Amino acid sequence: MREKITMLILSCDKFSDLWDGHVNQLEKHWPDREMKTCIVTDRPTSKAYENVNIISAGEGVEWSDRLLYALSQVDTEYVFITLDDYFLIKDVSTGDMCKLLEMMDVEHFDYVRLFKRPTSATGRPVDGYPGVFYVDSSQPYSVNLYSGIWKKDFLKTCVERPLNPWQFEVSLPKMACTYGAKCAVSNKQDFVILDVVRKGKLLHNSYYYFKRHPGVYTGSREVNSWGYEFRLGVKTLVRRYTPPVVYNAIKRVMRKFGYQFFSE
Repeated sequence: MREKITMLILSCDKFSDLWDGHVNQLEKHWPDREMKTCIVTDRPTSKAYENVNIISAGEGVEWSDRLLYALSQVDTEYVFITLDDYFLIKDVSTGDMCKLLEMMDVEHFDYVRLFKRPTSATGRPVDGYPGVFYVDSSQPYSVNLYSGIWKKDFLKTCVERPLNPWQFEVSLPKMACTYGAKCAVSNKQDFVILDVVRKGKLLHNSYYYFKRHPGVYTGSREVNSWGYEFRLGVKTLVRRYTPPVVYNAIKRVMRKFGYQFFSE
């Protein structure tokens, strides 16, 4: 795998309190991953890890430009993208990951998402690969920043201008359609993560996970309010189950009251 794929853990200095936990979980649940692994950040750091390199793109560099800088140092055909606050919580099969890479080679896929949502973008099964489905990249967030495997050439075309991570993620389906990217999703739970942070604070699921597993996270981040997480849940459900025409009409009304949406 080392000659085929590189892992990039996208981050920044203000989230460096997550690195120890992220790396420890990665080493615990995927010790034989056999790929070069890098944390991509902005500012230089004194942190160091035995099996993980740190790429510092420079202070004040926009998120997407940090990614582009990291890609300039990647010499493999594929890139495994994940984020600093996605903590691996179940063992990963290197054999299964190799099969996904082989599928990408044989079937000429440009992107394979390892997170099932949004299920609205899940298409027909990929013949010969149980649990893998084509993705309708015209759907919002069909291509996203949850953990996944990218062909480097496709990913580079997505970094066309400086964007923060929310703007970048929203732009991905359109970029996939423009590129003509062949996309898939694996629903086999190849890479099971705990989503740790939202708006800079711990989510309650991660807070209680850390309570049950002392030492995984030793930082001092606050926990989001229950009210915030309730509103987040309602917003997610509305977005997931509301027909696009109705949802877009709701957004137009909310924009008049000053709400900001990263999506069109």
